[in-house]
Amino acid sequence: WRAFVAGVAGGASSTLALHPLDVVKTRLQVQDDPDARRARYAGAWRGARRIVAEEGARGIYAGAAPAIVGSAVSWGAYFAWYDGARARYADALGRERNGALPAGANMMAATEAGVVTTVLTNPIWVVKTRLQLQRGGGLGDAASEAAKSGEKRYAGFVDALATIARKEGLRGLYKGLVPSIWLVSHGSIQLTAYEWLKEIAASGRARRARGGAADVAPVEAGALGLASKFIAVTATYPIQVVRARIQQRSDVGRPADAPTYARFGEAVSRTFAREGVRGFYKGFAPNVVRVLPSSAITFAAYEGVLGVLNDDP
Repeated sequence: WRAFVAGVAGGASSTLALHPLDVVKTRLQVQDDPDARRARYAGAWRGARRIVAEEGARGIYAGAAPAIVGSAVSWGAYFAWYDGARARYADALGRERNGALPAGANMMAATEAGVVTTVLTNPIWVVKTRLQLQRGGGLGDAASEAAKSGEKRYAGFVDALATIARKEGLRGLYKGLVPSIWLVSHGSIQLTAYEWLKEIAASGRARRARGGAADVAPVEAGALGLASKFIAVTATYPIQVVRARIQQRSDVGRPADAPTYARFGEAVSRTFAREGVRGFYKGFAPNVVRVLPSSAITFAAYEGVLGVLNDDP
């Protein structure tokens, strides 16, 4: 339970601080017109300014509720499962539970945690994507272009979840599950890199405790979290673009001749055919700016909270 609490604290705090960058990233990801001159958002900075100017705080924080809930649940479940999986592998290998494990064992533990977390939280991420792409924010905004058009809008987190379930069923709630499963490799890469970097840092200072690496300080954990995140994000970002395009609403807010992305393979092939490799990296800049400090905050909070909890009798 301690790993769960620490994971929730880390995930929620980083999400709240950096959500506006996620909104900009998502809107850039689904801009699929090959002609950049017709794009609504001309880059991350101009996109952010336009969202704030047209929609205010409600727009730049669209989808914040499911983002915070999803992040808290995801990180809590992820760390709790990962902690338990590492303990199982340590027992199976005859190692100390708090000690270092082979890279393969860390990878397996991270993969287990990622798959379980992905299946549990996919509906939340579908709702988050839909609300982020709904101009004017999560609530109906009479001043927004989208509301004036008369389109049926989601009134918030719960309404979006209920509406998707009612109109699209489980298939709607689990759109993008295939690329999400592929993205489990992101967490596996990051956690494996994090454990590896943490072991190197501990070995360099000759800090050992109970047969394993000593606990790292929150500041150091933040730096290691940032480095491990950079390794993972550069390898997996194209899958995030594909997922966002699959999860977006297809019934409103898109031109009649816009391509549809119903399946993973279809989304990959159409994105490449229309936009080339560049299409898979739309929104990359705000994503990097968001996820690197987010990961640093998450791991610093996780190690800090876990250290406090472990000190309690």
